[in-house]
Amino acid sequence: MDRKPIVAITAEDITDAFGDVYYMAKEYGDAVREAGGIPIGACSYDVIDDYVKQADALIIVGAQNVHPFRYGQTVATFADVMGTSAPKDDFDFGILAAFLKAGKPVLGINRGAHVINAALGGTMLRAIPQKIYVEGKFQDDNANGYSEVEGSYSVYTHGYGYQIANIEEGSRLAKYFGKQTVINTFHTQACDKLGEGLKATAKAEDGIIEAFEHESKPIIGIQWNPEHPCEGYAADSTVYKMFIDMIKEGK
Repeated sequence: MDRKPIVAITAEDITDAFGDVYYMAKEYGDAVREAGGIPIGACSYDVIDDYVKQADALIIVGAQNVHPFRYGQTVATFADVMGTSAPKDDFDFGILAAFLKAGKPVLGINRGAHVINAALGGTMLRAIPQKIYVEGKFQDDNANGYSEVEGSYSVYTHGYGYQIANIEEGSRLAKYFGKQTVINTFHTQACDKLGEGLKATAKAEDGIIEAFEHESKPIIGIQWNPEHPCEGYAADSTVYKMFIDMIKEGK
């Protein structure tokens, strides 16, 4: 490819103080542009086929939780579907199916990884179990709070902050990050059983899947948000550079 790749990035259809709006965090577009791509917002279900024709690749980004029905689980109470959005699910699963059919590269970030996994037959951990690190081992934490062991926080949660991800040798991620990398964490759900053709390529120290790649297709999903800084984590463009390279390679 002798031009900058055009990358479609999913947006949310929401209602706020200004009325009905399409929303996409500026960080996503900036990260694609800085990595050498041209970002375009993808927001309307009615023109999914046009996005596929115009864009060379797709990034599905964070938003509400995926509805449990999408990965074959049931719900018992209204609380089980709080934070889900049927229109958002319809759009993300629809545009993903179209890009997969076209054989174009797809990157899923946070919720985007969940969408990919569910679409390919995987399942989700709807509530990541909180762990506590004691004497070199992880165990379930029932204290529902913070404590300290040998001067460091012992409660291991994925709700906010940063952590270490261990990367699978020989993976695409390993070519860019090596054996380990620092990642941020803003999630309460995670991929459980991976969908058809997907292989875990990074895990947190408590075993939570932080990234996967498809065995033969240009598909990758990551649990963290590399474009977003937080305490202990500086925004990192490496994932976006990796994706732009993947688009240019065509695989």
